Amino acid sequence: MTSLTGDEESSTSAPDSRTTVSDTFSESGLEQQVADLLAVSSASSPQTLGMQGEPETSGPRVLQQPTVPGCVQKGMDRKDAALAVEEGTFRGREALLVVLPDSSDSTRVTAYLMDATCVGRPSSGTAKVLLKDSYTRR
Repeated sequence: MTSLTGDEESSTSAPDSRTTVSDTFSESGLEQQVADLLAVSSASSPQTLGMQGEPETSGPRVLQQPTVPGCVQKGMDRKDAALAVEEGTFRGREALLVVLPDSSDSTRVTAYLMDATCVGRPSSGTAKVLLKDSYTRR
């Protein structure tokens, strides 16, 4: 029976390792994740005026401003338009990565990893900042 359930020590450490493996965002990799997200966002933006369509579609592409839920925006205490937004997990929690222009330096961006619990449950209030950092815009 012990081999099926494991001992207490391994059963308490196993969930932590699964959470780490399934995390979308990491503190050490956030700068690269922000750079990649901005590269994808700028690649999907039109470089010329006019209507552009994907080769496999019959209509024009509709480009939209990244949307930041109200509870997340309140938690960041910023009203700037987001450059990019991505959902994921951070330390086992639902998270939203929001990239904004740096308010004091146009060559930088500010990345916020926000607790996204409030998005699905408005009664949970304002989102909390899980991690915030500034990076050079590439």
